[in-house]
Amino acid sequence: MDIQRKPFAEKFVKDLKIEDFKVAVSGIIVNRTENSFLIDDGTGQIRVIGENLPNHEYVRVFGNLTNLEEGLVLQAEIVQDLSKIDKNLHKKIKSML
Repeated sequence: MDIQRKPFAEKFVKDLKIEDFKVAVSGIIVNRTENSFLIDDGTGQIRVIGENLPNHEYVRVFGNLTNLEEGLVLQAEIVQDLSKIDKNLHKKIKSML
């Protein structure tokens, strides 16, 4: 299957591998810079390059993994606001998949 047509795989940060390439990660924005932010899903943190969003928002980021000097980085394609859902229930359901 062509990588561009491959669906995004929902993952925890601790389970990310460069081979996954297209992933979706959900978590709280804990830090931000001008063109990136740090997301924490409770299992780890990953830097996301993309849209600048306020701290402490719960989001799902759909994007492509890139391996840079500092490690894996997620290049955002879509950032979905999840602030209105139950974070604990979402994490529990995600771990069951």
